[in-house]
Amino acid sequence: MVYLKNNTTNSFYRLIFLIIFFSFIFIEYAKSSFLDPQQELIINSVNNYLNNLSHMEGDFYQINPDNSSHFGKFYIRRPGKFRFDYKSPSSLLVVSDSVWLGVTERDLKTFNRYPIRYSPHYALFKEDVDLINDARILSLELFPKLLILSIEGNTGEEIGEITLHFKINESDEKTDLLNLDLEQWFIVDAQGTETNVKLSNIAYGIETKHEYFVVRKPE
Repeated sequence: MVYLKNNTTNSFYRLIFLIIFFSFIFIEYAKSSFLDPQQELIINSVNNYLNNLSHMEGDFYQINPDNSSHFGKFYIRRPGKFRFDYKSPSSLLVVSDSVWLGVTERDLKTFNRYPIRYSPHYALFKEDVDLINDARILSLELFPKLLILSIEGNTGEEIGEITLHFKINESDEKTDLLNLDLEQWFIVDAQGTETNVKLSNIAYGIETKHEYFVVRKPE
């Protein structure tokens, strides 16, 4: 009886080990084989665009879930830093310092901050962007002059999903990667409501002051 019990126990643990082992193999295989070669090339074009983006600024126009709208100036400094400075009648200021996301209502003098890790922006502005491994690809649509990519975080910590719209430019470079410019995005939050942010008058390479990316309470 003892022999049979040990043998059954050993067989049980061997079975558990094999299940775990092959589960990891399947997860890794699924991660790398979910996209076909053309889709991987498209995602790597987005990775290339974001990883080569150091400084970016311009104007933004935001359409809220209730169809109200706001506008203002935005500043991005990768990795991890961005600032959305809303203009009157809104008094909102949204700043990321690469660790915290601060939301300030300047007229009301209210302030809240959240770990940027929970934001759907995180995978885009982190160092060494790799959307194939760091995000879950929800959809990918390619048109002659437009690329639409929807992603969400793959850790379960990020809240919401983001859909990016890129303009596809002609390129003289001898590369298979697409020449992209980010034009707008849509964010769907945990409640299922959608916010659209459109970018315009974009300038690259302008180094914004460090204090633009400091998360702090209003004075």
